[in-house]
Parts: sequence; structure tokens; C-alpha cells
Amino acid sequence: MTTKFFAAAGLFVLAAGAPALADPAAGTAPAPTTKAEESDATKMVCRRIESIGTRLGTKKVCRTQGDWDAEQAANRLDLERSQTQRYKN
Repeated sequence: MTTKFFAAAGLFVLAAGAPALADPAAGTAPAPTTKAEESDATKMVCRRIESIGTRLGTKKVCRTQGDWDAEQAANRLDLERSQTQRYKN
């Protein structure tokens, strides 16, 4: 069972790496951005935010996708920082 798994995993790694090995110069040039990628960051996204402590306290917040992504990254950074800091008196 495990031999088949490792053999399948090895084939997957080889198959996934084959296109990268075919043209080594392809990875050195930066990928051109398309209009779709640019518009994703400026696309307006609305979400309902629930207030803690009430069942009726939801409000609609509209921001760009880039703003939502930046807030998510900041929240993740704050969480990681609080988890790694030691307790100080």
C-alpha cells in the first residue's frame, strides 16, 4: 500500500516539475498582469459583518477586494504576533 502511494507521489512530482524543466528562461521574466488580475483588486465586494453580543446587529460593509485582502493579512499578522509573544508582568 505505501509503496504504491510513494510511487504515485513520485510520478506526480515528476509530472508537475516537467514543464518547469522544459524552459528554464520562462521563470526569470516577470509575468505580465492582465486586466482581469488588476480588476480583481479594485472590484467592490460587500460583506455582512455581525456585531458580537446581538443577533440583530449586522451591517453591510463594502470595500475593494484589495482592502479586504489587506485587512485579512493584518489580522493574521496580529494573531501570529499575539501567539508568539511571551507573557510579561
